[in-house]
Amino acid sequence: MKDKGFMLVDSVLTMLVFSIIISILLPAVTMLEQTMAESESTLEFNRRLYLEMLAYEDFESFRRNTSAYIVHGSRICDGKEEERCAYFE
Repeated sequence: MKDKGFMLVDSVLTMLVFSIIISILLPAVTMLEQTMAESESTLEFNRRLYLEMLAYEDFESFRRNTSAYIVHGSRICDGKEEERCAYFE
């Protein structure tokens, strides 16, 4: 058993590599999951807004008759969550 020292160093290096990989990958996966959830929510809002706007002849009739959305200048915000907005020109 002349290689006990090498086996110890090898095991420590392996654990160090695994801990580095895990410490980088776990936060990255968590961030990706949060980004995916936010993107799905934004996409659902934009889909609902688009379908709602198709029901009206023009933008002014949409602005007058909708209560689910709040129109501020060049953005349309959700009535429930005002931080979720769609911008238009």
